[in-house]
Amino acid sequence: MNYRIKYNVIVNGNTITNKEIIVKNKCSELVAKVSLEEYLRRKYEDSFNRLIINSCYENNPLFEFFNL
Repeated sequence: MNYRIKYNVIVNGNTITNKEIIVKNKCSELVAKVSLEEYLRRKYEDSFNRLIINSCYENNPLFEFFNL
């Protein structure tokens, strides 16, 4: 399943807000969240401080088609 995650990330004490990403091919919401955190730790390396997840839901193309 694919999950759409809206999040903020704190890097070097500065908050980067209103980010959104689709995490693909994960078996559960928890696995998708952990995968995102691991990705951000690799991307920002030692600058990464914290991930704040605002929302996480299954990304279903049918729902997007009907704007649900």
